[in-house]
Amino acid sequence: MFKKDFIEAELQKLSQVLARIIGLKNDGDVDQAMNIANETLLQEFGLKREELEQDDLEGFKEWLKQQNFSAERLNLLGSILFESIYPFTETPEILNVAHKVALVLNTLEIEYHQQSFENLHRREQLDKFLSNLQYE
Repeated sequence: MFKKDFIEAELQKLSQVLARIIGLKNDGDVDQAMNIANETLLQEFGLKREELEQDDLEGFKEWLKQQNFSAERLNLLGSILFESIYPFTETPEILNVAHKVALVLNTLEIEYHQQSFENLHRREQLDKFLSNLQYE
């Protein structure tokens, strides 16, 4: 019972952080939003921004398998990663993170059989961004 309550509290906390990130971005305070996103990725998931921006998709895939996140926690990871790069800019670092977000969304769909309209929209935006880069 305590473990379930703890997990629910952690998910609620991450959801609130995500809402704060989105709110700050909507208010035009993108730098503060990015600071919170990067801090959250480090504190809650152990992910350093510099590592995320590296071209190591296979390493990230292996890390995801080892973490064995719940679908809810994985969804929040994908959301925070997405918000940390949106709106997209054409840099190698953003491209590397975009591929990792796509991997998280794929994992949610294939292994957890979970889809949401929000993630479908994110997938569409990612696909459009990645496709445009291929044809330039």
